[in-house]
Amino acid sequence: MRKIEVDQLQVVYPNKDGDRVALDGVSLTICDESIALLGPNGAGKSTLMGVLAGTQAPQSGTVLQNEDDGMGVVFQTPALDELLTVRENLELAGALHGMGKDAIQDGIGSLVNKLGLKDRLNQQVRHLSGGLKRRTDVARALLPEPGVLLLDEPTSGLDVEARATLWSALDSIRAASEMSVLYATHLTEEAQRADRVILIANGKIVVDGSPAALTQSLGSHVLRIRTDDAPTVEAWSESIGCPCVSRGNDVLISHANPENAGSCPGDPESVTLAAPTLEDVYLWHARSTFSGGGA
Repeated sequence: MRKIEVDQLQVVYPNKDGDRVALDGVSLTICDESIALLGPNGAGKSTLMGVLAGTQAPQSGTVLQNEDDGMGVVFQTPALDELLTVRENLELAGALHGMGKDAIQDGIGSLVNKLGLKDRLNQQVRHLSGGLKRRTDVARALLPEPGVLLLDEPTSGLDVEARATLWSALDSIRAASEMSVLYATHLTEEAQRADRVILIANGKIVVDGSPAALTQSLGSHVLRIRTDDAPTVEAWSESIGCPCVSRGNDVLISHANPENAGSCPGDPESVTLAAPTLEDVYLWHARSTFSGGGA
């Protein structure tokens, strides 16, 4: 079911050195799915999240949401009162959404079990670790049972264990509901979890598809070559009909095969033949469309 329709969003930030275009004609549809918004810092991910959440007004374009679907939002900075306990923060969030007392307590009981917060309910938020604060903030956003959940860099600053715990809980919650999830990330391993990946750069959508479809766009195998003579490798790649992109001493060749791996010219430092990954897709587009060192 279609939940959000975005059409031709344009957001421009005035700047004394010239206006910066944060979103440049972005259009997308969000249905019953999980979507990873993947891109480097400054690509426009947070701006798009702000427009969808209603905290950022676009200069032009429209956002239409199914009126029956509420929205939960988790920004990069937790929206919590550090002097209140976990329970008090969640009770306040429920009251602000017009929930009844029984519904609030039932919701809290369910969420703290799934998010591993049961033994932290009476602890002040200021005493929680970053991972626990993030889980509390997610519980706050999920309490009114929204139809759409927005997560802006949800695991930023978290260690590996905290990330795994958060994603496991979100997967469990989403499996039991029809909630759509849109999350912004610059980590390809997190984007791999999604039903659909939208690669964004310089305020524009570069590619949009399932992780499998995006990796298959590079063929069954890619060659990753490190060499001191990238121009020679590029010319060779072109001669055998395999598209390539390069940055510095690294050359990525798509639609390769085992025979290609053994005939690379020059004296490369390393040659790797492998099935393409989402990271390869990211780098493929990074080397041609992403700006500066963001890739």
